[in-house]
Amino acid sequence: MSYKKESELKSKTITVRLTESQQEAVDSLISTGKAKTNASAIQYLINQYMILGK
Repeated sequence: MSYKKESELKSKTITVRLTESQQEAVDSLISTGKAKTNASAIQYLINQYMILGK
């Protein structure tokens, strides 16, 4: 798995259903300033997963 380049275009769309506790985790990322939207919070989590190589 390789880390994405900053200039890579976002061309894929997904839809997810979250539990209340998962949404609270996403909201926490937003309230702490790590993300601005639900979508950017999910992208942040995916990027963290890619960086950590897990």
